[in-house]
Amino acid sequence: MNAELQVRKTIKDHNMIAPGDTVILGLSGGPDSLCLLHILKDMQRSLDFTLQALHVNHLMRGEQAAEDERWLADHCRQLGVPLVVTICNVYAKAEKEGISPEEAGRKARHSALRRQQASLQGYCSMGCGGGRALIALAHNRDDQAETVLMRMLRGTGIHGLAAMEYARADGLIRPLLDTPRSEIEAYCEGHGLKPRWDCTNADTYYTRNKLRRKLLPALEKEYNPSLKEGLARLAAAAREDDAFLESLAQKEAEGHVDSFPVKRLAALEAPIAKRIVRILFARLGLEEDIAAAHLESLLAAAKGRRTGKTIEFPHGYTARVTHEDIEFVKP
Repeated sequence: MNAELQVRKTIKDHNMIAPGDTVILGLSGGPDSLCLLHILKDMQRSLDFTLQALHVNHLMRGEQAAEDERWLADHCRQLGVPLVVTICNVYAKAEKEGISPEEAGRKARHSALRRQQASLQGYCSMGCGGGRALIALAHNRDDQAETVLMRMLRGTGIHGLAAMEYARADGLIRPLLDTPRSEIEAYCEGHGLKPRWDCTNADTYYTRNKLRRKLLPALEKEYNPSLKEGLARLAAAAREDDAFLESLAQKEAEGHVDSFPVKRLAALEAPIAKRIVRILFARLGLEEDIAAAHLESLLAAAKGRRTGKTIEFPHGYTARVTHEDIEFVKP
């Protein structure tokens, strides 16, 4: 199945876009986002949605980055797609926050897209027939396989194996997630598109690039030429199981915001109990960076009824064991 047909099928199968919605596409200018830009533009009339693009200049590649920005502005102008450009000094952000440039870039893109989504959602609610403001990311099937393998190497659980979601409740969608990179490249070639080349994608200093350019090709050559397809199937299977466990945890957590009965938490099976902890912290604002060690420490304290014990979680959040409850506290 070619890229356009596959994207149309993925959008339909996962009910990604409805009439009246506004779709904000994260546009780098690479093959994936350029392909998705053109496919979404072609689908605009039939699905009756508004399309715009957002590009983040990371200031990582000097004049090449500036040229990419100018090229994308001209390309979007020719297509009739509004383009929003934001600038972030990723190296400075990485140094300030003590993270890698790769992670700093991801955070910069995420923040820019969320700000644009928030600004458009109010407008959509008032003047676009109640449509949603959606964020479209151009992750493809190969990206999904790489994510699964990378998480396996780090020792992930079932939630990690589920990898990237097709459509999230917060309005993030991934229409290319069923489309192989080879079909994306074929689409670009067939439509005369000339994607921008980001030289940092060849730098094997970055973990994902090293995995993409060295480990995956070696595994495909020596063990399984269809490895990426198999890893994507593994993610789909894990996502089904994870969704089932999540539904059980949501039922248990219903009606709870910042506390949960310690006796009940201790009695539940670990996969459900850990998800309840994540759900309750998410309700307070902590949705990322909770590690297995945090969860295991809290469950051990609950099972041991260690009244007065406080477990430190990321970003200043804590969980405190009392005689009756586990209390979840935001900073």
